[in-house]
Amino acid sequence: MRMQVQKVIEQLGYTRDEAKVYLAALGLGESHVSDIAQKVRRPPSSVQVIINKLHKDGLMNFYVRKRYKYWVAENPTRLIARLREREDSVRSVMPQLEALQHEREQKPRIKIFEGVDEIRLLYDDMLETKTHILAIIPWDDWIRLLGRGFMEDFIEKRVKHYLHIRLLIPNTAVAAELRSRDASELRETRYVPDDAPIRTTVLLYGAKAAVVSLNRKLPTAVLIEDADVHETLSVFFEELWARSAAA
Repeated sequence: MRMQVQKVIEQLGYTRDEAKVYLAALGLGESHVSDIAQKVRRPPSSVQVIINKLHKDGLMNFYVRKRYKYWVAENPTRLIARLREREDSVRSVMPQLEALQHEREQKPRIKIFEGVDEIRLLYDDMLETKTHILAIIPWDDWIRLLGRGFMEDFIEKRVKHYLHIRLLIPNTAVAAELRSRDASELRETRYVPDDAPIRTTVLLYGAKAAVVSLNRKLPTAVLIEDADVHETLSVFFEELWARSAAA
């Protein structure tokens, strides 16, 4: 039981020795430093330093009688008061803390994904972001890179999350088979014009934009978390969408 109480006091920001000294003083009542030191098995000089700290925090007090100083642990309710004081201190700086967080969130964040396994993580991020998706993908090369099974699994998960995708891909036999399932897979697919060859994947979702190089030696993705970049690339997507074949 005593160890449990000590742990709680430590969780309030006190060290193990500070908690031990306070509990010893609480059990002893009015006492000399030497009495408390004997109880906690620490040198009196070290205990005096700890007592001074607890006194400053309002957890111990003293009185002098016949030229001797006696120390007394304050009522344990002081621990609650101390906790409230710390809570009030944190609340007083919350506006500054939130401003720092907002400032960080306003800055573009860039992440690099190298290799197939890391690029696949983008699809987990899309599911977690839970927004509709715009994508430009050289489909045949893409499924060769990530694997048909992986892509089919993602499509199934995306449909379960009710995430719609608008997809721009080259017109191939493999793409035609994919497009035939558009209605059941929450997808709208268009074929890009022949004069707009697609060799790089672009994924737009949330306030994020991912550009993926399908370099054979080391396929690499750059994910940019920035609303302005997302909006600009979305404009390019919409222009290409308008030029692409709907049938």
